Amino acid sequence: MTCAVTPTPEDSLGFDGWSPRCAGTLLDMGLFSRHASVSRDLRDRDYVLTGCPLVAHDDRVVLVDVTVRLTVRHPTDERDVPLGYDPADERAMHAVCVTVLRLMAEEVSSEDLMVGRAGVAEAVERALSFAPVGAGLDARVTSVDVRPYDEHLLAQAHEFRIVTS
Repeated sequence: MTCAVTPTPEDSLGFDGWSPRCAGTLLDMGLFSRHASVSRDLRDRDYVLTGCPLVAHDDRVVLVDVTVRLTVRHPTDERDVPLGYDPADERAMHAVCVTVLRLMAEEVSSEDLMVGRAGVAEAVERALSFAPVGAGLDARVTSVDVRPYDEHLLAQAHEFRIVTS
């Protein structure tokens, strides 16, 4: 949708006489809308983060593995179309997960991180629910593993896998 503001001839001195001219419909627009002609990928994904190093409040380093199931949210109204999965959101979703884990680790001791896996899962799910990426997806953490730092096991990686079940 494009809008242009044009002055009306009645009042050329102030903004009272300006009127918007819009092309397009407001019904098709939303905060995270996509163009209707774009093909949608409706396959669910697993986001797998492996060996993410976090510095805890007690200055100890732990490694975190997280798997998040990204399920395509289906519309509740028959007229709506699902947004689907957008691969362009992958970098941002990864950044959201790593950032929330690092912020959480600053506030918690390494021991609490290792025994408080439910808190790690809750923080990641909450961050993804508020993030402006993955608008058509529901995120649910399926596994969390927190272990002490081991330089031989340090191999940070992340990937998005298509769920085939």
